[in-house]
Amino acid sequence: MVDCSTVMGADTFTTDLHHAGTAGMINFKMTSATPAPPARDDNTWIIELDSMASGVVGNPIAGATMTATPFMPSHQHGTPKQVVITPMSTAGQYQLAPVNMWMPGVWETTIKVTSPQTDSAVFRFCIPS
Repeated sequence: MVDCSTVMGADTFTTDLHHAGTAGMINFKMTSATPAPPARDDNTWIIELDSMASGVVGNPIAGATMTATPFMPSHQHGTPKQVVITPMSTAGQYQLAPVNMWMPGVWETTIKVTSPQTDSAVFRFCIPS
């Protein structure tokens, strides 16, 4: 049984949840999630990538090369499904599906961009029982 109200350090889902990349080059913004908040099994996320310089968010990044990897740190395993990333019609937005979080607990999904800049961010959600 997982009680997410007792989990520390997980993201609280809100529309336009964002994380600055670890290298400070890209702002990663989750503009939507289906279902919302993220839940057990398959999820679809829309992520917007924007350039960043000195902590200031700039223009959307179109044509990015990226991966998304869900991982459950407490069990040291990932998911059997590969996340497919599809560019959207809005510049800088990408659909990630399925983001498969198939069991209750804390899941960390690392989004890594390798072009045109290199940066990454982790969205961390607790999936309740």
